[in-house]
Amino acid sequence: MKIYALIGPSGTGKSYRALMVAYENGIDYIIDDGILIHKAKILAGTSAKRSRTSMEAVKRAIFEYEDQKNEVRLELEKQKPEKLLIIGTSENMISKIMERLGIGRDYEKISIYDVASEQEIYQAKSTRSLQGIHAVPLPTFELKSHFSGIIKNPVKLFFKTKDTNEIKEFEKTLIRPTFSYLGKYFISERAIIQIIRHELEKSKCVQKVYSIEIQKAQDGIDVEVTIGVSLCRMHVEAARLQAEIAESVEEMTLINVKVVDIRIIRVFCG
Repeated sequence: MKIYALIGPSGTGKSYRALMVAYENGIDYIIDDGILIHKAKILAGTSAKRSRTSMEAVKRAIFEYEDQKNEVRLELEKQKPEKLLIIGTSENMISKIMERLGIGRDYEKISIYDVASEQEIYQAKSTRSLQGIHAVPLPTFELKSHFSGIIKNPVKLFFKTKDTNEIKEFEKTLIRPTFSYLGKYFISERAIIQIIRHELEKSKCVQKVYSIEIQKAQDGIDVEVTIGVSLCRMHVEAARLQAEIAESVEEMTLINVKVVDIRIIRVFCG
């Protein structure tokens, strides 16, 4: 297995550039922040960006946790990739990752300063320092079940091959991790309920809102709404409300809505 290492300081845009580097070098497997990625899909590992503290994030990124390390090692043995790209902040970090995953010591070094301009690196640093935003080289739908706090709109990337001029499309996702050094921010349950109530009140079918309950779930929240409705195509309206409640809450709070249950307990005929 030939290993490439994309190296650069934190926040310089390595995860953004990883897709281009992988594409230009014919690499289908990437290790980034504790996860093994293959063709826009997470195969194994736990992302450091799910960590609750910056210290845990560092440990995740260098595979200090036995279960995470073993899971990725087994998957690498199963997949037997010809080429692998590892993203890291230093040569020491790359060496630690390779040692813990048992994949040798030799690698081809690629510096972020060789694949990104000074302006691009400056912009990446500004985005990280001012907004606490991190990039993940995966489409949003793949990350949906792994993170709470996804910025919904994915970013499209287009690369052109040197020989055939074929244009290849990729997608990355921007997230604000729990451990963001901008500090913790809290969204009250009352604020979320107000967002949900607003969506319900916009519906001509909903006559009365009896209760709105929110339960914390892994990587998001579950919502249960109890309502009374007028005569209408209730199953169609309920499905529409489910989608609009989830979309509205996610857009306004960046919190994943895992489930929206609609309970209809009364039908108003008058």
